[in-house]
Amino acid sequence: MDLISSRYRKPKGRPKRSRQVKSENAKRRWAKKSLDVEQSMVSTDSTNCNEPEKNNSVSKSVDSDYIIMCKKLWSSLLKNIPCHECKENTLQINQTSSFGFSSKIFLSCANCKKEFGSVFTSEREAEDKSFQVNNKVVEAFLAIGRGHSALETFSMVLGTPSMDSKTFNNCMKNVCLKNKHAKLQMLELSRNAVRDAHIIENPELEKSAVLDISVSYDGTWQKRGFTSNLGVGCVIDMLTGIVVDFEILSKYCHECVIAERDLKKNSVEFHIWFDGHKDDCEKNFHGSSGSMELHAAEIMWKRSIKECGFRYTKILCDGDSKTFLHLNEEKVYGPEEIQKEECINHISKRLGTALRNKVKEWKVKKVTLGGKKPGSLKETTITKLQNYYRKAVKDNAPNVTEMKSSIFASLYHCMSTDSKPQHSKCPVGASSWCFFQRAIAQGEKPKSHKKMKTILSELVVEKILPVYQRLASDEMLTRCISAKTQNANESLHSCIWRKCPKEIFISKKRLELGVSTAVSENNLGYVKNLTIKEENVSETDSRFAIAYKKDKKRAAQNKRKSSEIYKKQRNEKKFKKQKNVEQQERHEGITYAAGAF
Repeated sequence: MDLISSRYRKPKGRPKRSRQVKSENAKRRWAKKSLDVEQSMVSTDSTNCNEPEKNNSVSKSVDSDYIIMCKKLWSSLLKNIPCHECKENTLQINQTSSFGFSSKIFLSCANCKKEFGSVFTSEREAEDKSFQVNNKVVEAFLAIGRGHSALETFSMVLGTPSMDSKTFNNCMKNVCLKNKHAKLQMLELSRNAVRDAHIIENPELEKSAVLDISVSYDGTWQKRGFTSNLGVGCVIDMLTGIVVDFEILSKYCHECVIAERDLKKNSVEFHIWFDGHKDDCEKNFHGSSGSMELHAAEIMWKRSIKECGFRYTKILCDGDSKTFLHLNEEKVYGPEEIQKEECINHISKRLGTALRNKVKEWKVKKVTLGGKKPGSLKETTITKLQNYYRKAVKDNAPNVTEMKSSIFASLYHCMSTDSKPQHSKCPVGASSWCFFQRAIAQGEKPKSHKKMKTILSELVVEKILPVYQRLASDEMLTRCISAKTQNANESLHSCIWRKCPKEIFISKKRLELGVSTAVSENNLGYVKNLTIKEENVSETDSRFAIAYKKDKKRAAQNKRKSSEIYKKQRNEKKFKKQKNVEQQERHEGITYAAGAF
């Protein structure tokens, strides 16, 4: 019988008496709490405002700066309070004007028309006298990756006054200016944490003013392809996973484009205007989009000693750009060369790419390596060979000889047959992954090779052997001895582009805000990030409660997803889904293809 959670299992027969008692007690407690809430309400209106909420969970009482309230309920707060002038219970709150989400309200008597004062619904910022609520709302929408259009939709659905695009941009400037101070503080805390971690690892480094560290570096672009106007490069310490520096490059400045259109680029007026604008110009790069990654790296490597107190002597990067070669050509640390380490995820992808190219190459020569027949190089077989290669590197690092032997063992194991077994390179013993060596160790007769799931013909192995010899060379495997990946960079990139979606146009200023916030949340967490940005945040504050809850949830998810059981289940689901898709496509035939019908 399948094990089904009691939450979803239909109870059999008559419910137990204990379950009925618990249910009745819960209903009585809920009714009592609802009655207490009703009695404590200010309003005595007989409408449904006193009914207990059935679609919302009740949270603990915490301090909050703002609440959302329906205007129709304002008068119910003053219904039993008489006017000082006419002694009638006709006090009311009216709204005169609104400035974004801040409105001016005043208290008056409907009977004698006496006004008792007015106030704005939001405080003003001390620096620029802008309304605090407008800055908060803009910051919130930017944090979830939305802009002015989404804010208007929100206001339309909720029925509140919105703000125009000019006010939105001004508020965004205020948020970005405030973020600059938080960014400097965040990077200082992050770099101190990295330094402390390396000193704990090696106490002899405590007296060193500059530490040599290994970092993971990767670039990312705001637009897919190689035509993006914005690019980001991030440096992550490999020991702690903390981002120690980042750089944003931009090929576009909106203000310059508008000025060129209105004043003409070669006019005297434009040059006069540009002299005053160049310090604030967002355009700081003039090369191609593809070269942003290496130029961002050059900037950060050259300032690493002065601003960070680090030397990035080892770099973990992919083979997509010539960043490593460029840094050594520039001699950023003088005669000392930077060493390169390979990401095992990317190097296994290189194997997959090379195998697919081999299939195409020999297809032109009328030799079929792919296809559906047993032993051919199908897409699923290529994926499995990638995984075998990656596992061989990861499980045997840092021993280069063992890595090479395990890589070729996975290849020859797949081409073995009953008449010609080739398991000499497979690990021996009863715990070996090779069924042939395992059976020998246990004194049993090996099973037939026909039951193997991944089979390669001798022809296929002959054609792809040069690929394995190149990717299993000593030079290549020496750069994989740390068996590290760029998963930390990829995770950070996804956080950045959630805050700055790739499908909409954004400015460099907004991207800086998104990157800074993503890095701060990655390095410090939500609670510490909140205390840096906001002053006087106590543990009873609603913001603190939400940030603490998000940090706790993030830690729990990280623990669950890093477990071996979760990883195994994820891979099983992935291969099962891929297998089901292939079966469906074989059964249905070609149903969709570009220009096929």
